[in-house]
Amino acid sequence: MKEKDMKDKTNWNALKNMTEKEIAQAAQSDPDAPLLSEEQLNHFKRVHPAQDIDVREIRTKLHLSQEKFAMFFGVSKRTIQEWEQHRKQPNAASRNFLRVVEYAPNIVQEALGEGVAPKNS
Repeated sequence: MKEKDMKDKTNWNALKNMTEKEIAQAAQSDPDAPLLSEEQLNHFKRVHPAQDIDVREIRTKLHLSQEKFAMFFGVSKRTIQEWEQHRKQPNAASRNFLRVVEYAPNIVQEALGEGVAPKNS
């Protein structure tokens, strides 16, 4: 299903008026999204985002210009420039995303549905 086809059916006003117990009961009764058990949750590892990430190094390893890197991974060219020139720092989610791009750029491209990025050398 495409994102534009999905409608937000959440009644936010009703949710704000619910107790934590009522929210938990509603969540447990949803057949489309069963809650994970404590045992299942224990299999997850806590993620600690990289503190320092060298965007230019990642981009250079992929042999991509700032423009191509931005286009391939859905980030604005201006943002790439800001990160590389250390005027701004990527937030935790962006650092995680950049680490995945560094590790598996082709899989990121496949997941984003935009074809295939150049191979690492």
